[in-house]
Amino acid sequence: MSARLYFDLVDTHQSIPDREGIEVDDVDQAKVAVAEMLEEHRQGDASTAREWSGWTLSVRDGAGHVLFSVDLDSHVQPHRQPLRRS
Repeated sequence: MSARLYFDLVDTHQSIPDREGIEVDDVDQAKVAVAEMLEEHRQGDASTAREWSGWTLSVRDGAGHVLFSVDLDSHVQPHRQPLRRS
């Protein structure tokens, strides 16, 4: 059975609620969607990933119950230059 889940961004000073949400078949599908989105943003723009420092993505159901949260700092990877061979 599908459900609409909402993806809120939260830090210590503010909250950005997701007012639209997305339909998913189950919580595992939502976790996969979050992981894919974070990886896409991390690879696409390193400065965006740095801006996530201190933020958490909280995934909630329509009743407002938080199903899981992702600490966005744990997904920020430092930009690494390729090793140069001499």
